[in-house]
Amino acid sequence: MDIYVGRQPILNRKDEVIGYELLYRSGEQNVYNAIDGDRATIDVLVNSFMNIGIERLTNGARCFINFTETLLKRGLPFYFPKHLIVVEILESIPYSDELLNICRKLKKEGYMIALDDFVCSNQYIPLLPYVDIIKIDLSNQTNDHDFKYYIEQYNIKLLAEKVETKEQLEQAKKEGFCYFQGYFFSKPIVIKEKALPKMSHASHLTLIQQMNKNELEFEEVVQTIESDPTLTYRLLKAVNASFISYSPKIKSIRHAAILLGTNQLKSWLTVLALQEPNEPFKNEIIVNSLIRAKTLEQLSHLIHLHDEKDVLFFMGICSSLDLLLQRPLQEILQELHVDEAIQHGLNGQKSMYSILYHLVIALETNDTNKLKEITTTLNIDLSKAFAIYQQSIEWVVELQKDIQVK
Repeated sequence: MDIYVGRQPILNRKDEVIGYELLYRSGEQNVYNAIDGDRATIDVLVNSFMNIGIERLTNGARCFINFTETLLKRGLPFYFPKHLIVVEILESIPYSDELLNICRKLKKEGYMIALDDFVCSNQYIPLLPYVDIIKIDLSNQTNDHDFKYYIEQYNIKLLAEKVETKEQLEQAKKEGFCYFQGYFFSKPIVIKEKALPKMSHASHLTLIQQMNKNELEFEEVVQTIESDPTLTYRLLKAVNASFISYSPKIKSIRHAAILLGTNQLKSWLTVLALQEPNEPFKNEIIVNSLIRAKTLEQLSHLIHLHDEKDVLFFMGICSSLDLLLQRPLQEILQELHVDEAIQHGLNGQKSMYSILYHLVIALETNDTNKLKEITTTLNIDLSKAFAIYQQSIEWVVELQKDIQVK
C-alpha cells in the first residue's frame, strides 16, 4: 500500500519558493477526493511529518495546511512546529468568538495564519489583526479593495491563488500581491511513499490512556514505542522534523524520545492517536524486526555489553526498514540520521554490532556453520544463543496475545 501527498509551490515577487501548500491525495490522480475533511487533514499531517518526512517534502520551507473548524477547536496546529507550518483557516468556517480566541492564541504562540479563499466580509474584521496572509482566488471577483485599509494597517500580505497566465501574474503584482500560487508555476505534484502499517490497537489504546494523564510517564511511553516498530519510525521522523537545520545522530528509541522532549513527544503521539489503528502484527516483517531487536538486546547481556542494550534493540528495529519501505536500507538510515555505529553494524562493516547482527541472522536461518563460527569468536555457548532467540519469539507472542486481549 502507498501513501500520497500533493505539494504545490508558493512563490514571492522574485519567483523564489517560500513554501508549499500540502494537499490530501488518495492516489496518483491529482485530485482532492476526500469525504471527511478532518480525516483528510490528519492524514496529510501524519503522512507529511511522520511517514514521508517534512524535510523531504519542503526542505525546511513552510507548509501551508488547511485546518477544519473541528481540528482548530481541538488545538491541532499547536502540535506542530510553528516555524514549519502556516495555519490556513478555511473560508467555510464561520466567524465566532471561539475562532477569534484561537487566532489570538496562535498569534501569541508565534504561528502564521492565512485566510484561505478569502471573500471580504465585515464579520471577519476582528480576525484581521492576527492574520499574516490573505489568499485570494483570482478566478473569483472579490472586493478586497474595500479592505485595503485593514490590509495596510495590519501589514497583511496578499497571496494570489489560481495564477494561470503571465498576464494574471503581472496584474496581481501591480495590485500589490506578494505571494503567488497556481498552474502557471506548477500543478500540485503528488509525492508517493510506501505506507507503513498504522499503529496497533493496543498501542493506540495505551497511548490514549497515557495522553490522558496529567503528567506524561516517559518510561511507559518509551516502552509502548519499543513494542511497535511503526511508532519507532514515526518517532524518528518527528525528531528529524524538529532538527532540520541540525540533525543529531540517533542511538536508541529512548535517545530519540529525549531529543524530542516531553512536550513535543506528547504532541506527536496525540496526533498519531487521532489516526485509525490497524493490526501491524499481521505483517511478518514487523514481527521479525521485533524478534531481532529483542534477541540483540538479550545478547548484549550474554557478552557483557549491558550498556549497549538499548542501542542493539534499536538496531534490530532498524534492520527491516528497507523491506517495509522498499528502499535501500543505507539510504533510509542516513535520512533518519541513525548513529553511524548502527549503520556500520547493519551494512556489514566489521564491528561488534555487525558480528551480533550476523549471529541473529544465522539464528533466523539456522545456519549451523555460521552459528558455530560466530559463537566461537564471541566465546559464548551456542545453546544459550538459541535459548535467547526462543525467548525473544515468546516475548513477541506475548505482545500479540496482549493485543488480542485488548
